[in-house]
Amino acid sequence: MIQLENVGFSYGGGQILNNISMTLEGGKIYALIGRTGSGKSTLIRHLNGLLLPQNGRVLVDGEDTKKADMRHIRRKVGIVFQYPEQQLFAESVYEDIAFGPKNLGLDDDEIHKRVEKAMREVSLSRELCERSPFSLSGGEKRRAALAGVLAMEPQTLVLDEPSAGLDPGSARELYSILHRIHSEQIGSTIFFVSHSMSEAAMLADVIFVLDGGEIVLSGSADEVFSQTDALKSAGLGLPQSAELMLELRSRGFKTEAAFSPEAAAREILQLIQKNLY
Repeated sequence: MIQLENVGFSYGGGQILNNISMTLEGGKIYALIGRTGSGKSTLIRHLNGLLLPQNGRVLVDGEDTKKADMRHIRRKVGIVFQYPEQQLFAESVYEDIAFGPKNLGLDDDEIHKRVEKAMREVSLSRELCERSPFSLSGGEKRRAALAGVLAMEPQTLVLDEPSAGLDPGSARELYSILHRIHSEQIGSTIFFVSHSMSEAAMLADVIFVLDGGEIVLSGSADEVFSQTDALKSAGLGLPQSAELMLELRSRGFKTEAAFSPEAAAREILQLIQKNLY
């Protein structure tokens, strides 16, 4: 469990985070959404001690990040940054993924097991082991960076804009990987930042909306995206699925609100069946 209690952080004379409180429980997927400059990247850097709060505190399984051994915290909370080049540095994919486990002091057999497991989890072929990580495609780089974090076996996986810059096919593959990781690692937590309302609605159990360094909304996709005025004030819109439902309503079709692609598909299927029969 990760708890943020009245966290505040300022930089260059400006308040970036203001009185942030949230709890991340094991077994759930969380999304953080907000307009550019709202403080999202600053917030996630507090989750594993890359930044320390100037006010309030961050607790990881009860340990205050201001007082804890950072190595211990970062074994529990792993961050995958938006640009994989920030995390890839070794001469080969294998060495890159093995770097974290080596720093844990694990023996060669355990390191090898962790690297192979992480590569399987992110669907990276073993044939890529000796390749330079910088020769990979954009999607493969993203998955290699993710594998390097997974090899540390963190309890909480944090991702900053995981699908940014990916084509739709690569993004869907990444979503599938995240779902599989979460379902197979019982009790694990995933926390991701996204600019995509559809991505947040599709993946997250709980969504936090950050605006001006403050959490202004939180809840399920239905709870958050039903508050259109508050979203508009935060500079955000609705998921494409919700926009589609509104467009159908404007044309006289009787449809319910749908904030995820799955819910929209069910509504459209029901609509088709009613018109057929």
